[in-house]
Amino acid sequence: MTEKELKVYKNVYESGFLGFDDNGILRNDCSIPEGEAFPNFSDDFGEPVNHFETIIISDIHLGSKLSQTDMLITFLKNISFDRLIINGDVFDSINMKRLNKHHWKVLSVLRKITDKDKGKEVIWIRGNHDGFSDLLTQLLGIKVYNEFMFDWNNKKVLALHGDIFDVYTSKHPILSEVADIIYKFAISIDPVKNRISKFLKRNTKAFLRNAQIVRERSLAYAKHKNAQVVCCGHTHHQETIEEGDMTYLNSGSWTMHPATFIGFTKNKVKVAKFSHNDVELILKTQATEYSDEQLIDEIELINEGSSVLF
Repeated sequence: MTEKELKVYKNVYESGFLGFDDNGILRNDCSIPEGEAFPNFSDDFGEPVNHFETIIISDIHLGSKLSQTDMLITFLKNISFDRLIINGDVFDSINMKRLNKHHWKVLSVLRKITDKDKGKEVIWIRGNHDGFSDLLTQLLGIKVYNEFMFDWNNKKVLALHGDIFDVYTSKHPILSEVADIIYKFAISIDPVKNRISKFLKRNTKAFLRNAQIVRERSLAYAKHKNAQVVCCGHTHHQETIEEGDMTYLNSGSWTMHPATFIGFTKNKVKVAKFSHNDVELILKTQATEYSDEQLIDEIELINEGSSVLF
């Protein structure tokens, strides 16, 4: 082990992340309280879920200060799934200089997920902010689509970002830009509870009307494509709507708290939450069950830093 690797290992060990004190004894505050378990999303699904057939996330907005990158990394590295669909707006803008080391780490984790020996499928659907997706798909090894359809539970599921149905943004680009600035500012001054941004969403007629238009047109388009379930992003407004034999789900975003995603089990699909409490629970679990292999992965990630893609 090189001197640099020893220093990284020493820093990880002394940070307390592994749950040991300076004397090498497991700290009491890292033990898992009775009755607490690894996040299993039972609140959202009505039963414990340990594995997903498909997960859909959207609106990560890398490059934005609001992007909850560390929480997303924890989510991707610890949740079991077969297929990951990123339903648009991985980036906030085409300005690569806005990406910090945490944003590059998200791309690093996505690149590792696409390794053939992982046995996972990753699909990237273009969003209105993803201006250079063709370039990065070569680096990340991820297939890029305008929309994606797959079979689930004897149904056809259609996933698309939803921006093509956003008539307000196309007709009023300047007003939309101003509204986006106000929305981001509202989140930045209350990043944990998002009370102001949620109030604006609940009480802004233009937003509610636009979210409704995206939902209605998505459902009509999915029906035209003979799909029974349609999944969108774009509006940052998590939704589950049943309309006859059709189901509309919106995955919300990873710029608000809690972050949300669409999870498909063998016979259930729900919009589920992932919060800072889930991250803390995962870290507590790892403090007592951290394997050598996981530790090596963490050290490698620290060593690679922002240069991991090059």
